[in-house]
Amino acid sequence: DKIVDAAIKSPEELYEIEGIGEVVARSITEWFASEINIQLLDKFRGLGVWPANEQTKTGPLTGKYFAITGSLAGMSREVAADTIRSLGGVFQPSVGKNTSYLVYGKKIGASKRSKAEKFGTKVIDEAAFLEMLD
Repeated sequence: DKIVDAAIKSPEELYEIEGIGEVVARSITEWFASEINIQLLDKFRGLGVWPANEQTKTGPLTGKYFAITGSLAGMSREVAADTIRSLGGVFQPSVGKNTSYLVYGKKIGASKRSKAEKFGTKVIDEAAFLEMLD
């Protein structure tokens, strides 16, 4: 329901959902703009077919949202994302208004840095990120 509600309002709200970036948000919003697709969802719901919410893990990163830019020396982006999730945090492919930390590696992306400044997101290097994981 969170995706449906956000898609109907604006693609920007979809950025707050883990794993959704600009391209996917735009596609979801366009899909929900179709009356045929809305009717299909209504039919599914009427038949009792609806996705269940995934259980969220809790840990020291619970309530914190992370985006990564550049390449990390100590781990791949996928390992970093899995580690964040395993400790209760949320990994985001892009910076949004609820992003807590932008972690940067060797090369910081100008676009993500600019969004971080716009939203007041704390920008930390890989060493500070690794300290948070301990």
